[in-house]
Order: sequence, then structure tokens, then C-alpha cells
Amino acid sequence: MPACARCGGRICKGETTCFNCQMPVVDVKSSRELALERFRLVLNILFYLFLGLTIASLFIDIGAKTAMCGAATFVLRLVRMSATEMSESKS
Repeated sequence: MPACARCGGRICKGETTCFNCQMPVVDVKSSRELALERFRLVLNILFYLFLGLTIASLFIDIGAKTAMCGAATFVLRLVRMSATEMSESKS
């Protein structure tokens, strides 16, 4: 159980303030949660970039082929979905 930063009293999981000193509880994220959030952000940016490239490759002949961009978009969608499932808490 985490402790209050001010008085050292124990804080339960659902509490938003300390019972002893009424100080608001600060939600501290672990380094794993922060890394997963950054990874999901990068995946989202890459997914939408490749989605835009796929749509653009239908109309413009400059750059990669439509099939290659579509395949990369599909793979990024699968990776994005699995990263979302990994980052959700298992309750």
C-alpha cells in the first residue's frame, strides 16, 4: 500500500485524499506505463502517416506503391491493437 507524502498514513487503492491530513493523492505512473504510453503514441503517429500515404499513393505515382503502403498500414494496425491490449490493466 502506498503512503501519504505528508503524514505517512496508508492510502487505499480507491482513495483520492489522505484520511489523516486530507492531502490530495498524486497518481504516480510507473516507468513501464510511461514507456507504453510513448510507444502507443509513436504507433498512432506512424499508423496515421502510413494511412495518409496509402490514400495519397492511390492518386499520385510518386513514392511507394499502394500495395506496400496498404500492407504497412495493416501491420501497424495489428501492432497498435496489440499494444493497446498490453497497456490495459488486467483486472
